[in-house]
Amino acid sequence: GPPSGCRQGYMGGMAVPTMQYAMQTPPHGHQPSTPAKVGYMSPAQCSVPSAMECWRWGLPQGAVVVSAKPKLQAALVAYDKMLAAELKAFTEACKKLGGAVQAQGGAVGELFAAQRSMLEKALKVQRPTMEVIGKLASGETQAAMHKVEAACEAAAEAPATLRPHTRMVSGAMSAMGWVMVDEPGVYVKDALNAIPVYGRQVRDLGGDEHAALVQALTGLIKALRALVEAHFAKGLVKAGEGLLDSEKYTYPAMDIVQSYRLLVTNKLQPFLRAARTLPPPAGSGPLLSNPLERLAALCDAIFLAQATMIDTQVTKLRPPPEEALARILEPTTEVLNDLEELEEQEHGAAGPFQTHVQLVASGLGALAWVSVASPPLYVTEILNSVPTLSDKVSALGKEHAEFAALYKDLLRGLLGYVKEHHSSGVHWNPAGKEMAC
Repeated sequence: GPPSGCRQGYMGGMAVPTMQYAMQTPPHGHQPSTPAKVGYMSPAQCSVPSAMECWRWGLPQGAVVVSAKPKLQAALVAYDKMLAAELKAFTEACKKLGGAVQAQGGAVGELFAAQRSMLEKALKVQRPTMEVIGKLASGETQAAMHKVEAACEAAAEAPATLRPHTRMVSGAMSAMGWVMVDEPGVYVKDALNAIPVYGRQVRDLGGDEHAALVQALTGLIKALRALVEAHFAKGLVKAGEGLLDSEKYTYPAMDIVQSYRLLVTNKLQPFLRAARTLPPPAGSGPLLSNPLERLAALCDAIFLAQATMIDTQVTKLRPPPEEALARILEPTTEVLNDLEELEEQEHGAAGPFQTHVQLVASGLGALAWVSVASPPLYVTEILNSVPTLSDKVSALGKEHAEFAALYKDLLRGLLGYVKEHHSSGVHWNPAGKEMAC
């Protein structure tokens, strides 16, 4: 539950953090599986000095966050190719063996995904220190490594035929510590050379599936070695040095603003027109007032509040201090609270548009993306919860189905926007002005 003094809003039966949570974040390394499971902690509980950096990435105070330059982006492209090819081949080989090996393969997949996320964050820090890298390498990465080791321990109590497999994989995953050394190529090579120790025992069991696992694991670690030698030959810390010195950074302010305006024009406005003209379901009694008019006004207001924030503050300011951020988010907070009140009123009135209001109010919790560390994940989770209510609305007739479809299209548009421009939290302008508390 939320810490003392904080407020948890509920929309459509779903827990949604209000803007009072703006400077609070899930414990480092944790990503909620559903919005209802979002857990928060005070920045004072984090192990880094800056509340803003703690909220976003777990970085120490003074770290400058910028977009990675093209040379460093190439490293992420190469990592993605490795995930799509060698990692996929390895996890498929694990599935064929089942049991503890399959579980361990899933954990390895989580481990590589966590490291990829960590690299993206690390490469956006000017002159990262080993301390910063260590903090980024904890959390999700550390949790996934524990799962890899847990699968190995589980195999110790399972049929003996799987023990060498899990031990081989656990040993090879030591290569993932390359982010903490100065010569990662040599470090990964050592892990690669250790594979045959258990690999021979695995192959001796006979059967194509056993040999395929050894081959796939070897291919994965070879690919990792090639990647670090090509892009991080002198270590991750060296790779990030001189990020702003060697290449002038251009903040995409116009793209961030224009993309949101297009979202309003192409996705929000069609939905608002449908909401304002939607007739009551067949068989409904006379309406004393139409809640959809109020609902449309609130939808318009909250998107306008965010558009103004993005245009006048996000693209013009550096990440602000906690006190200033709370003020910036007040307009969005107020509308979210008004939406919650409208939903409660309609629930009590049990009117013909009760489900429509519940659908929109619960989904618009996605506008709280400005207060979380991973907006795409947050919006996706809310979008995935929409079908239950949208199906009920769609069953009321053709016009109601169009209303639901336009609303889902609006949320998909919002997801596309945050994926493109705010994938790791609100993309403030690192070269912008300082905002006083």
